[in-house]
Amino acid sequence: REDKLKIVMVHENDPALGGCAFDRMFEVTPQELINDGLYRDLARSFFPGVYREVSRVLLAKALGATAAKAKESQQLRRAAASANRNIYAAPP
Repeated sequence: REDKLKIVMVHENDPALGGCAFDRMFEVTPQELINDGLYRDLARSFFPGVYREVSRVLLAKALGATAAKAKESQQLRRAAASANRNIYAAPP
């Protein structure tokens, strides 16, 4: 709290992955944190099935992701994968 770190909460809704009803969070969270505004911002819900990818995108945006950053990251991953293939494909 003293560092004023941004907190992004994720609420897992899929019971197969340990999800629970959101009101359970209020039962297990120390009252001091609730009083200090822990739940002031909405938790990002993670839904199962066809909604899972949308949940991931919304979480990424909450963490500061942008289309430009995603494109740059994808380009770096491709370059690294290509370099890795070239290393292992090179003759001894």
